Amino acid sequence: MKIKLLILTCLCASSVIAQTTHDLIWERFFQSPDSDLTIDIGDTVRWTWTDAFSHTVQNSVGSSVENFNSGTLTGLGQTFSYTFTVEGVNDYFCGIHGAGNMSGTITVVNNLGLEDLEKNSFSISPNPGRDKLNLKLSSLDNSAAVEVFDVLGKRIYTNRVNIITKTIDVSKWNNGVYLVRLTTDSGTQTKRFVKQ
Repeated sequence: MKIKLLILTCLCASSVIAQTTHDLIWERFFQSPDSDLTIDIGDTVRWTWTDAFSHTVQNSVGSSVENFNSGTLTGLGQTFSYTFTVEGVNDYFCGIHGAGNMSGTITVVNNLGLEDLEKNSFSISPNPGRDKLNLKLSSLDNSAAVEVFDVLGKRIYTNRVNIITKTIDVSKWNNGVYLVRLTTDSGTQTKRFVKQ
């Protein structure tokens, strides 16, 4: 089942266009409807702790298509971000204060727009790769940023791209599938990269 889910995630993510980062506050008594969002595949949700209590953000097992867990974070201003890559419903809650006190639902839809992909398209080589990942942009854009996520949605790399070709050292990364997201003023595009 995990392999089928991984393959489905990779196929869906190979042509994903992310729209935005959605910000939610995270504090005691924060619940539906304020804590509910509908987002596109590839979008990121960032929870920001707005009180001084310890909290977690975690999916409800059996009520979510993706698994995520912030671990326990304490303190005003702490953040947890997760990029959603699978279409479906994700119920979440605070593992410390419980679903009756802090909970919500993130609904992920496949609502790909008709944006001009040519302006922010890029290629990856070699793919699969062992030691390096070469990004080649279709045009120079000083606003370009690249992020790489593992299949669990954890961001493992982020950097600005101010040249047409960027080489990233992946020799120390674990073998597996990664999602490479390029964001420019024209939009966002995500592609799959396999590390061998």
